[in-house]
Amino acid sequence: MIKTIISEYKIMTGRVKVNIFKILYNWLFNPNFRVIVWIAYMQKVKSKLIKKLIQNHLEIKYSVLISMHCKIGKGFKLDHFLGVVIGRDVIIGDNCKIYQQVTLGQKDGKYPIIGNNVVIFPGAKIIGGIKIGNNVQIGTNAVVLHDVPDNSIAVGVPARIIRN
Repeated sequence: MIKTIISEYKIMTGRVKVNIFKILYNWLFNPNFRVIVWIAYMQKVKSKLIKKLIQNHLEIKYSVLISMHCKIGKGFKLDHFLGVVIGRDVIIGDNCKIYQQVTLGQKDGKYPIIGNNVVIFPGAKIIGGIKIGNNVQIGTNAVVLHDVPDNSIAVGVPARIIRN
């Protein structure tokens, strides 16, 4: 757990050297940091019991519903974690940022695959077995039901591509 805390601090700050007091300060007073560390640790640990305990802790304390079966890449950020839902078989690439009230859910038993460097703005819903490309932005309150190609912006209900 300590290694996860240190590595997430390095990712968050971009620093190579760490200051144990700053890490402790962030752990105690920055709930975003704690949520990210718990998610990263849940991805690394093998025990289903520990994964389930972390999943329940995130749900009860922070109102974040993240399945213990999803796959999340490095550099994952939750700027405002309240109300985020990530389904069972969702795959999220590296360096993705998700804001509050985002849902990554299933349709017909299939879950979305999110590429690298994706930003999903507040209230967006990505539903079903679709693929979101790399370097994509999903607009606020967008409902994405179809694939989004690389280097695009998707907005609206239902979402449409406004730039390639």
